[in-house]
Amino acid sequence: MSSNKLFEKPTLLHNYYDMGELNRRKGNIYSMTSKEVYFGVDVHERESQVAVLDKEGNVLMEKRISTGKLSEFISEFPADEKHVAVESVGFIRPIYKELTGIPACSVSVASPVKVRLIAESKTKNDRSDSFILGDLLRTNYLPESYIADDDTMEKRYLVRDRVSYGLRRAQLVTSIKWMLKRRGIKVKAPLSDKGKEQLKKLGLREINIRLKDLEVTESIIEELDEEISKVELTDKNALLLDTIPGIGPYTALFLSSELGDINRFPDSKHAAAYVGLVPTLHQSGDKSYTGHITGSGNKWLRRNLIECAKIAIRVDPHLRESYLKIRHKRGGKRATIAIARKLVTYAYFMLKRNITYEELKPWSPD
Repeated sequence: MSSNKLFEKPTLLHNYYDMGELNRRKGNIYSMTSKEVYFGVDVHERESQVAVLDKEGNVLMEKRISTGKLSEFISEFPADEKHVAVESVGFIRPIYKELTGIPACSVSVASPVKVRLIAESKTKNDRSDSFILGDLLRTNYLPESYIADDDTMEKRYLVRDRVSYGLRRAQLVTSIKWMLKRRGIKVKAPLSDKGKEQLKKLGLREINIRLKDLEVTESIIEELDEEISKVELTDKNALLLDTIPGIGPYTALFLSSELGDINRFPDSKHAAAYVGLVPTLHQSGDKSYTGHITGSGNKWLRRNLIECAKIAIRVDPHLRESYLKIRHKRGGKRATIAIARKLVTYAYFMLKRNITYEELKPWSPD
């Protein structure tokens, strides 16, 4: 290998990303057959932009087709091996399931945030995006998103509905309290059963509307909580996590469904990073600094875990001892976040070994 080859930039970092110039080969692809091809697909609701590359990175075809005919186009493409890269969008699951059903076809769903970090382009259009996806897949630089199975996704949908209606309830409670304050009306415990009766007697239209909305929202929350308790009984991972102090059925199913297949994490640090409970790291030379937590992942799961940590330090002596040690050095807020991370760490090992919190014995020096 020549010395110049050692310093040659990878294909994905070539200037054509910034210049918006793609190395295209004109002509119709159907006049030739390639053994191995790479598809980069920039997916949209109605139409998708497709770039087809060979193993050397030459663009064999660029085509804009109906999203509904995407699987048909790829399945009929003359190639022995097909590799497809699609960017994750809100409606990617049905498209992903169709594409994975194509023979001799592997499908990768790209993480949109990480793709932008790797190959940010000054020229942003569908043609360059589809090419970048295909080329990142070809060069094995494509950062992939985890695609959970259908059962796990149904559990996620259930928990996320519970989150949504919980937020709706909090919004209505805040709105009612603000309206009372704005009018100078003081009611002790306005949202207790007795307090609601007093509010109704006021005869204020805006408050009565929100009280009705609050009643409907709370009834839906009760139904969702009952459904979560039933589903948890069928989820062995959630049942294991429910044994952790401070964690109930709601958070247990939430954490179980968000983590998905625990074997995709090489260690507990990666699981905690997925939830966003690890500190940011800034390093230059031999100096390194840690900052606030990264905040990646599902923010509502992270909030629930922090609330569970507050309960855990009251009921579990081992966790309380850890909390007090950290609080003495770093303060109460950081100590609570550290305990939340411990809960994720324990959850990782419990799921990995298929054991309960008592069987894990994190309080034991062994």
